[in-house]
Amino acid sequence: MPVAARALPSFAGGPDRSLHCQEALEAEFQHLAAKAEAAGWSRDEVAEALIELAENNYLTMNAETETFELGAGVVLIAPKYH
Repeated sequence: MPVAARALPSFAGGPDRSLHCQEALEAEFQHLAAKAEAAGWSRDEVAEALIELAENNYLTMNAETETFELGAGVVLIAPKYH
């Protein structure tokens, strides 16, 4: 189910942009964590799962760039068949 986060405020540019995004997502984030706890998961399990989901999302978003950067300088040589 899609989450309707608060809209980006007009003043949300600059160095506090990340903080504004966190504030916009916080209520839904807390609601999701509470639902998981109510379903029987411990607070530690929920926290670990949310962290891993966030990391996986970040890695997926940046996979193409990361792969390119990690592969820079690597030369692949095709096998020679005699």
